[in-house]
Amino acid sequence: MWNRYKGIIFSVIFALAAAAISCNKDFVRTLPNKDYTDTAKAQFGDRKVLYLIVDGARGASVNSANIPNIKALLPNSIYSWVALSDPDSTRDVSNWANMLTGVKKDKHKVLSDDFAGNNLETYPVFFQRIKEEKPNAKIVSFSSSAIFKDKLTQSAAINQSFDTDEQIKAALVNNLNTDTAQLILGHFNDIDEAGARYGYDNSRAQYKASIEKFDGYVGEIIDALKKRKNFDKEDWLVVIASSGGGKFDIPANQNDNTVFSNTSANTFTIYYNPKYRQRILAKPFTGNRYLGRTIRFKDSSVRAQIDTADIFNLDDTTKFTIELKVKKNEDKFFWPSILGKRKEWSSGHPGVGWVIYLEDSYWYFEMRGTNDNDFRQCRGGDLQKGRWQTLTAKCEIRAGKRYIRTYTDGIFNNELEVTTSGSFSNNSPLKLGYLNGTGHGTPDVYVSDIRFFKVDVPDAVIGNYACETSITEGHPYYSFLAAYWPGTDGQGDKIRDIGPQARDFQLKGNFNWEDFNDLICPPPTEALATFVPQTADIPAQIINWFRIPNRQSWGLDGRVWLDQ
Repeated sequence: MWNRYKGIIFSVIFALAAAAISCNKDFVRTLPNKDYTDTAKAQFGDRKVLYLIVDGARGASVNSANIPNIKALLPNSIYSWVALSDPDSTRDVSNWANMLTGVKKDKHKVLSDDFAGNNLETYPVFFQRIKEEKPNAKIVSFSSSAIFKDKLTQSAAINQSFDTDEQIKAALVNNLNTDTAQLILGHFNDIDEAGARYGYDNSRAQYKASIEKFDGYVGEIIDALKKRKNFDKEDWLVVIASSGGGKFDIPANQNDNTVFSNTSANTFTIYYNPKYRQRILAKPFTGNRYLGRTIRFKDSSVRAQIDTADIFNLDDTTKFTIELKVKKNEDKFFWPSILGKRKEWSSGHPGVGWVIYLEDSYWYFEMRGTNDNDFRQCRGGDLQKGRWQTLTAKCEIRAGKRYIRTYTDGIFNNELEVTTSGSFSNNSPLKLGYLNGTGHGTPDVYVSDIRFFKVDVPDAVIGNYACETSITEGHPYYSFLAAYWPGTDGQGDKIRDIGPQARDFQLKGNFNWEDFNDLICPPPTEALATFVPQTADIPAQIINWFRIPNRQSWGLDGRVWLDQ
């Protein structure tokens, strides 16, 4: 499974490299001349674009609504119901700017309704790119927002705003009946208004009704398009896309803790042309499934320990690797222990031993040896709330020197030399969850898949197995396991050790076994987003449709999608 994850990352790197190599070339190389009207004889006036932007339309909700007119386009479309807006954007204006400049907010800097500090001079609305190459191209825009009209589409030959989506639909139909514009843009807002008032989900009747009403508008607009006098001589690209979704609490079993569960970023994108072949851009692989029943270690009321824990002592010559999976339930913590072998966990860090604990958004392996006058810490990586992640701490000896190393999800974090620290051994129990003491916070975490090796497992093996949810004899260092606690027993008062020593954790306090069903090791947002359309892609797609070369100096962030 981990190899599958790495394959995704390598594919992303390859795709980005290919994009970098081709960035100096015209988009003409992107779409081959096959059986389109897109031939060397085609005139610019024959190629046209109808671009419909709709605010607040969650892709998942649009897909599950009754939308016969939109779905009638799909057999000849490149489309996705899991397309993405900028997951960090909280403003409509930022999303609109993405869809009209072809770059993201770190470049266009449209961050507020007053457009203060914007960088549209460097990254203008793509209308300018079209006009630079085709000065006679006519562009028209109809919007439901005065800000959209006045700040973004003011360069259009016809640029009007209306009070209702129905008026925008009527203006679009009238323009299609009478005008010869090359680019016609319509911007709709009723769905977003319904979502803001009632909730962004089809379980809210008003929201669903607004989606279905928009579908009716699409039907009338497409009907007008196909009835144009010269339609058979024209070559239309129809783009229908939402600028953003809307915040809604989806059921836990639908939440994979990736960007695809961010309902505000969930959009849809449709690129339609009568000669396109259908291409569905679906949700990519997002990680391994991990499910079972485990204990929630919350506050000081739930904990577990092993009293006869001598096998887990770490002296000054011991090589070891400790791995465990953790899912935290808060964003930040202040020094709660989650696993440790130490008399106490208190201010001043007294006593010989070691502790794995949480601080802020990250984790630490902390230790104090028999020769140390003070504690030592080796920091791990950041942990995300609600996501299972693998924490690894190991001790290796190289050229006579002793090092502690930390890893998160198999990726190396930090190293600390502890050659002179002495032994970490003590007579204390091994404790899971809350460790007694003062001056520290309490945990709220799930912990499972705990592995204790009496060997320094190589980095490559740590990385390859970090996303596996169990360990078998197929693991190359299985014979070095001192203990293995899956932590998914699901019942009873013990977390059982199925390793060679059979040292079970005894649960204490008011504990309960809880079901979980999650993904582990999802690829990063940046990698996942490359597999589906994003709002910033659309200007590049339209520019490409007009056979205008993409110039490197424009710095467009978007990519072009093909129907094959």
